[in-house]
Amino acid sequence: MPRLGGRSASAMASEMPSQVVRGGEGTTPATSVPAALPLDALFEILLRLPAREICRLRAVCRSWRALASDRLFIDAHAACHPGPFVASSFVDDGGDESCVVSIIDLSTGDVVKRIHPSVRDFRVQCTRLDLVCLVEGPHPLAVTVLNPATGATCSSAKDLSDDYEHFLRLGHVSMDSCAFGKVPSTGEYKAFRFLHVDRHIDIGQQLCEVMTLYGSGLSQWRAKQGPPVPVCSRHKMESVVINGVVYFLFDFLSLLCIHVGPDIKPGSIIPFNLETEEWMDSLNGPKPVTQFYKEQNVIIVSNCDIGEHLSLTDLNGSLVTVHTVFGCRMDFWFLSDFEKGPWVKKYSICQRYNDFCAYPLLLLGDERIVFIMQMSDMLQSYDPKEDTYIDILELENFRSVGIYTGNLLSLESGFN
Repeated sequence: MPRLGGRSASAMASEMPSQVVRGGEGTTPATSVPAALPLDALFEILLRLPAREICRLRAVCRSWRALASDRLFIDAHAACHPGPFVASSFVDDGGDESCVVSIIDLSTGDVVKRIHPSVRDFRVQCTRLDLVCLVEGPHPLAVTVLNPATGATCSSAKDLSDDYEHFLRLGHVSMDSCAFGKVPSTGEYKAFRFLHVDRHIDIGQQLCEVMTLYGSGLSQWRAKQGPPVPVCSRHKMESVVINGVVYFLFDFLSLLCIHVGPDIKPGSIIPFNLETEEWMDSLNGPKPVTQFYKEQNVIIVSNCDIGEHLSLTDLNGSLVTVHTVFGCRMDFWFLSDFEKGPWVKKYSICQRYNDFCAYPLLLLGDERIVFIMQMSDMLQSYDPKEDTYIDILELENFRSVGIYTGNLLSLESGFN
């Protein structure tokens, strides 16, 4: 048995409470049992319990807390319970209608932890991180970040950046969308959002802000230059964060209204770098997608139509353009190289559901694809080998689910 926290297993075992004993039939009073449960046996037993129970058992005594909080045990527990895990919000059944964040093991369907944040009526933002982003609620400008392991939260000190605060005084500003990601080189967590201003106020560009999350609670929104051309900002399926870069689909309707020329290509993408906080060069989408719109002479008339046909997702760290042809097929185009391309079509699924807005959330190790089925508020897995769907989990709101990659036993705050 390895040493934990600088102490040997035998030393820690001597500190175990006498109530923890080797069990036989029935319950033996602690006073009649001469020996405590060996630490190596306790270690193996606790490894088999879900994180929710481990967190409770930390309160038994200082020795149990030391074992269950030791990095060696935490890493071993994570290896025994690899997930995948999803985070979703549900209304608490306690009667006060407050929301809770549930961390769910998709392999078993079990809720491994429930967290009651201080904010109310929120939804979970679709992310793939060890923190959970909460948006909306009674305060439409609120963005709160939650560490499910510790329950700590972080939000901005002010509703808007200083540059845009005058819009708030006028009462004409709201949040269009929000993205949340981690900068790999620095470990910083940043939130990016677009603001919506009433049409009668001419602002000339899309307004966006960035916020770096700090554990001190003094995080501030900073106004940033808007995108060089309009991007889709109202639908969660039209953007995704991968390795500290936010990818947005071009807003074709706005482009057609203000630009004319061959450079307008359906499926094009413009990235925003969270580290430099600048817009990057645009990416062309898959050529067959562009060709499809040209051959079909498709006229995109609204952002809703764009969402119905094209979306972006992160499948195992790959940027994927999902092209859905209603009643026909759903093609998955993977970007093989973020700088050079090309796009590779790895999956093509027959569209047999009325819910053509199904959104692919996760690619499992056996190549099953986990979908958010928006019409039924259901998570389903699709097996491309068997061409079958299986219900996994019923959601209260299809918009309120993300992938959780953290460790529920960690005692670190998670904020820089």
